[in-house]
Amino acid sequence: MASSSTDAEETSSEETTDSQDDTGFACRGLPRGVTRQWTLLSRSLDSLLPVEVMLGRTQRESASAASGPTSDLEESQAGPRINASRPALLPGSLGEEFPWVTNWTRRRRWMHRSFWSNFSMAFWLGFWVAFWSLPCYSFFCLRLVFGETALLRSFSHGAWPHTWCNVSIIGGNSSNSSDDLHLDVQSCEPVGSQDGSHQLQYTQMFGSSSAPYNGKSCGFLVGLRYKGHSRRFWVGNGRHGQFPELDEIPSKLVEPVNGTDPDDGAFAEECQQQCQMDVKCAKWTFWIQSSSIGGICYFYAATARMSGYVRDWRSYYGGFCRAELAKPFECGSEMFGRMRNIAPWNQVPDIVAWNQTMKAEWGTDLRSDLWCGLLPNAYISSWPNVVQMVIFSINRGTGTTMMLSWQSVCGTSCACLNMFVMMYIYPHGGRGHVCQEIELLPNATCVQGEIVRDDPAYSELFCWLDTFGVLFLFLISGSQSNTIKFGMSWHCLFMMNFMNPAIGVRNGSLQSGIAGVYYDDPSVAIFITSLFGGFLAVLATIVPYPQLNARMAFNDLDSQTASIGQIWRESVAYFCGTQRSAKRFQIETKIDMLVSIHRNVRANLEDAWWESVVLGRREDTRQLLLTMRGNLRDMLDMLDAVKTCIIQEDFQGKHQDFCDPLRPIMEAMVGEALTLAELCVSSAWKSQEPEHVTQALKRYVGKVRRLQRELVAAYQRNYSPTSMGHDLLDESILVFALSFTARKSADLACLVITSRQHALQQGGKTGVVRSLSRALQLWSVLLRGLWTGFVSTWSPSVLLKCGHIKFAVRNFTAITLCFVMGVHFHGFVFTPYSPIMAFTLSLLITKSKNSAFMTNVQRLLGVTLGNVLPILILAALSHFHCNTFARDVAHFFAIWIYIGVFMFMYLTSPQWSLVGCYIAAFGVYPLLVPCSKSMGNDVFKTRYSEIGQVTLAIVVQMVIDMILMRRTPGDMAVHQIARIGEAMALATKSIFESDLPGIQAATEEARRQLVRAEPLLMEVDPKLQVMQGFATPFKRDLYSSAMDIMGHMLADLNLLIIAVKDWTPNESVMKPGEQAGVAPREENNLEDSPLEGISRIATWPEMFDQVRSLRSLQLPSPARSYLNLVRQNSLDTLPGKGVLIALCGPSFAESLQKEILVSVDTIVRALPAILAHKSEEPILEPSVLELERLHLSLEAVHFQLVSSARSAFVDERNQRRRASDEQLEPWFCLR
Repeated sequence: MASSSTDAEETSSEETTDSQDDTGFACRGLPRGVTRQWTLLSRSLDSLLPVEVMLGRTQRESASAASGPTSDLEESQAGPRINASRPALLPGSLGEEFPWVTNWTRRRRWMHRSFWSNFSMAFWLGFWVAFWSLPCYSFFCLRLVFGETALLRSFSHGAWPHTWCNVSIIGGNSSNSSDDLHLDVQSCEPVGSQDGSHQLQYTQMFGSSSAPYNGKSCGFLVGLRYKGHSRRFWVGNGRHGQFPELDEIPSKLVEPVNGTDPDDGAFAEECQQQCQMDVKCAKWTFWIQSSSIGGICYFYAATARMSGYVRDWRSYYGGFCRAELAKPFECGSEMFGRMRNIAPWNQVPDIVAWNQTMKAEWGTDLRSDLWCGLLPNAYISSWPNVVQMVIFSINRGTGTTMMLSWQSVCGTSCACLNMFVMMYIYPHGGRGHVCQEIELLPNATCVQGEIVRDDPAYSELFCWLDTFGVLFLFLISGSQSNTIKFGMSWHCLFMMNFMNPAIGVRNGSLQSGIAGVYYDDPSVAIFITSLFGGFLAVLATIVPYPQLNARMAFNDLDSQTASIGQIWRESVAYFCGTQRSAKRFQIETKIDMLVSIHRNVRANLEDAWWESVVLGRREDTRQLLLTMRGNLRDMLDMLDAVKTCIIQEDFQGKHQDFCDPLRPIMEAMVGEALTLAELCVSSAWKSQEPEHVTQALKRYVGKVRRLQRELVAAYQRNYSPTSMGHDLLDESILVFALSFTARKSADLACLVITSRQHALQQGGKTGVVRSLSRALQLWSVLLRGLWTGFVSTWSPSVLLKCGHIKFAVRNFTAITLCFVMGVHFHGFVFTPYSPIMAFTLSLLITKSKNSAFMTNVQRLLGVTLGNVLPILILAALSHFHCNTFARDVAHFFAIWIYIGVFMFMYLTSPQWSLVGCYIAAFGVYPLLVPCSKSMGNDVFKTRYSEIGQVTLAIVVQMVIDMILMRRTPGDMAVHQIARIGEAMALATKSIFESDLPGIQAATEEARRQLVRAEPLLMEVDPKLQVMQGFATPFKRDLYSSAMDIMGHMLADLNLLIIAVKDWTPNESVMKPGEQAGVAPREENNLEDSPLEGISRIATWPEMFDQVRSLRSLQLPSPARSYLNLVRQNSLDTLPGKGVLIALCGPSFAESLQKEILVSVDTIVRALPAILAHKSEEPILEPSVLELERLHLSLEAVHFQLVSSARSAFVDERNQRRRASDEQLEPWFCLR
C-alpha cells in the first residue's frame, strides 16, 4: 500500500494541534446551547402559566417544536435517498483489509442478542429449577436423595415393606403370657381360626351403624392366632367372657331385631362397625350368648393389653384396627446411606449403618434393609430454600449472580450466628408445656393454662430484645438488599421457632466437628442449603454456556460501536442532503435507544470483578474494556449534539455551499475512523492479537489523522467568520463532533496496541512466578475487600443519611409489628407463632427511591399470584395418577414453564420485573410437594392461610408507608426537577466563574438526577391515581417537556466541556483526574492496572515507546511550548470571565452575566412551583408578565451571543496553530 509509510509518520503534534481546531468548531456552537435551552424552558413556563392558573391543566410543548414549525408538506416530501450500507471506502481502506469488521449483518444479529440472551437464561433457569427440585415432588427422586422416610411412607400407596411385630401389646396376667412373648413370630398378619372364620358381609339388619371414622378399618376374626404358633390369644385379661371394660368406651348390648334369628357373625359385624365409628376404639370383642338373645360388644383403646388363654375361644369374636400389630419403621432424621435393622421382628427396631462385615449383602432382606438417601432426613424441609435462593440470586451475568449469592449467604450467616449464640444461652430455647394439675399445688408457681418453660433461666424479654435488635441492625447497616432480605427473613423464622413452646431448640445428632454444631440442626441445614443454592445459581449462568458479565459488556460495546458507525453514516448522508425528511426522526430514535442501552455496560464491568477474582482470569481485559467504555461514552454524549443538529437543521442559507466540499472527506473519515473503532473494540476480547492486525492499527491511526487535518482545512476554507454565525451553527457542531469521534477512535487504537505490548512483556515471566504473583494478589484483594466492605457497611456517612434512616424506621416498624401479630394472633387464617408474615415481608423489602405505593402494589400482586397460580397448576396435575412416571414428567414441565415464563418477565420487563420475580420465588414453594390423594384439602387450606397472612402484612407495610412517607409520586417528581434545576443553575454560574471542575460536577449531578426522574414519569400519570381528591391532576406533560429540554441542556453543557478541556488520551471528559468508567481501587479493582496507567497517559510521547520510562523522555522545547499553549486554552486557566470573554468580549460578559443568572434562578424556582401547584388559585410568583419578560430577555441574549461571536478569536487560534506547526519536529504517535 503506497500510503502506508506516509501515514505511519503522523506526529503526536497533530493530536494537540487538532485540539485547537476542534475547540474552534465547538465555540461557534456554544452560544446556541445553554441560553437557547433556558429560553425554551422559559417559553414553556410562559405559555403554561395562564392555562394552569385558569384551567388547572397543561399543554405539552416539546423541545422539537421550539426549533420552528414545519409544514406537513415538508415532512411528507421524500428527502435524498440515503444508503444505509457503508459508503464506498477509499482504496486500501481498513474495511477492505478486514471485511469481517464491516459485516453489518453480523452486527444486526448482535443488536438482537439481548432478547435471545434473556430468553436463553430464563429457559435454562426453568429447566435447572425443575431438575434440582425433583427430590421435592418426584417419588423416585425423594427416595433416592432423602431415603425411605416417614414423608415417603405417607405418600406411598403400596404396602410398606419395613415393619416389625409389636407383640408388646400381647401380655397380661395370664400365666402363659410370659411364654407367649418369646414365641418365634414370623409374621404380623393375623388370620382367621381354622374352625369358623367368617367373611365380612355388610348387612342392613343392624342399620344403626354409620360410615367409619376417617376411613378406619378394623379386623374381624374368630379367635386370633399367629403363623408358627397354634395357641389363640384374645383381648383382655379375663376368662370365660370376663373382659375388662374402659370407662371412656362403655360396652354395648347387641340384640336381634323383630325377633329374627341371625347368625353369630351378624352380631359381631355390628360390633366391628361400632368400633370403626369411634375414634378411641382400637380393639373390639364380642361374646355371644345365643342367636336369639344376642351378646355384648366390648371396645378397647390402643393401650389395652392382649392376654388370656381362652379355652372356649370358639364362642368369641373380635379384631384389631389396622396397623396395631404391624408397626412400620423408617429412616431417622440423622440417617443417610445404607442402613439395616438388626433386631428381630417382634422387638423394637435397632437400625445401624450397613457395612461389609455383616453376613448378608445389603438389599437381600427387603424388610430389614433401608436406603436412607444421600442427605439426612432433616434437609427435606430445607430443600425448597435451595430453589428460592437460586431465584433471588440469579441475574443476567455470572459476576452479578456471584455478587448476589455472596450477599445472600452473608445475610443467612449472620442470622445463623445469632441463633447459635441464643442456643448457647438457652439450650432448650422457649420450649415448654401447659401447667398440669399435678403442678397446681399450694406452693406451685404456675397457674392452670400457663406455659411452663423447660429452661428455668429462659427470659422471654431477652428474646424479644434480641429479635428487634438484630432486625434494626440489619436495616440500619449499609448492607445490600439481598443481605438484608435473607438475614432478616431467616432471623424471623429462627426466633419465632425458638420462642415457640411447642418447638424451642431442635438438637441435632450428626456431629460436625465443631462443639455444639450439628449437621442436622435446622439452622445449619438452612445455611448449607443457602450455600448450595448460591452455588447452583452461579452454575446456572455457566452451564450450558457461560453468561459472563465481561463477555456481555464486550458484546454491548462491540454492538454499540457498530451502531455508532451506522448512525454516523446515516447522519452524514442526511445532513449533506438538500431538504428535510422523516429520516431525521429515525436517527433520533436510534440515538436515544443507544444511549439508554449504554447504561448497563458500567454495571456489567463492575460486576465482572467477581469473575476475575473467583475465576482468576480476564482482569486485564476488564480493565481495558473499562477504559474503552469511557471513550465510547464520550462518543455517545457527542451523538446527543448530533441529534440536535439533525433535528433543527432547515437546509437553508449557506448550508449546501458549506457541506458539498466537506462531504467526501466526512464520509471517508466516518468510514475509516468508525471502522478503526470497531476493529479496536472487537480485538479487545482476544488475549493475543495477530501481528498484522497490530501493524494495521498503527498504519490506519495515521490515516485517520490525515483525514482529520483535511477536514480542518476544508472547514476553514468554507467557513466565513464575517457571515452570520447562526447560519452555520449546526454545521460547525456536526464537524466538531465528527472530528472528536475520530480522535477517540485513534485513542482506542493506541490503547489496544499499548495493552498488547504490555501483555507480551507479562508473557515473558515464568509460569511459577506468574502463579505465585496471582495467588498473592488474590488473597490481598479478598482481605482488602472484606475489610473495605465491613467499613463501608458501618460507615457513619451511610448510617446517618436521612433517607437511609427513614428506610430503616419504616421497614423496622412494619416487620416488628408483623412479628408480634404472628406470635399472638390465633384463629381464622392465623396460627400462633407463625413466621409467615414477618418472613415474607423481610423478603419483600426494596431500597427503591420511587413511589412506595406502586412498590407495595407490585409486592401484593406478585405474592398473591405466586400462591394462587400453583393451586391451579396442581389442580391440572391431579388428572395424573400419583407416583407415576407421567405425573413426574408433567410436574417437571409445569415447573419448567412456570419458572421460565416469569423469570423471562423478571429479566426483560422494565415495569413488572419485580412482580415476575416474586411470582417465581413465592410460587415455587407450593409446587414442590409430592402427590398424594389427600393433598387437595391440605393445599387449599395452607395456601389460603398464607394468602391471608401475607396480604395483611403488605397492608400493614402500606399503611406505615403512608404514615411515614407522605410524599406522593408527584411530590417526588417536583423534588427531582428542583434538584436538576439547581444543578443546571450551578453549571451556568460555573461558566461565568471559569470553573471547569464545577461545570463537570454540576453536569454529572444533573445527569444522575435526570436518570432518577425518568422512572417517575409513568407513576405521575393522573390515570394511575387511585382516588381523586381536591387537588388538580399532576402536570405530567410539563414534567415530560421539562425533562426533554434539560436533556438537551446536558448535551450542550457536555459539548462545552469537550471544547475547552485539555485533551488527555483515553480519559473521559466528564471526570478530571479520574479514569472514566474505572472502578475505584478500594472497591472493585483486583489489582493495580496491568497497563501501568494506560488510562492515565498524560502525553503522547509516553505511548511512543513503552519500553522506555516516561522520565527518560524529553520533549523538545517547541513541543513543550505548544502543549503549554493548548493548556492555556483550558477554561479553568483563562483569565477574567473565561469562555464568555473569549467568545464575546468583556463588555458582553459584564452587561449580560447578571441578566442571565437572574433569569436562570427565576426559571429554576418557577418550574417546581408550577408543578407543585395543586389548586386552581393563581400563582403569585413568578407572575405571567415576569416570565414573558424573561422569555424576551433570553431570546435577546441568545441572538446577541450568536451575532457577536468574535472571528478574531478563531483567527488568532489558527495563527498560533500555524506558528507552532512550523516549529514542531515530527513526533510519531506509534511506530
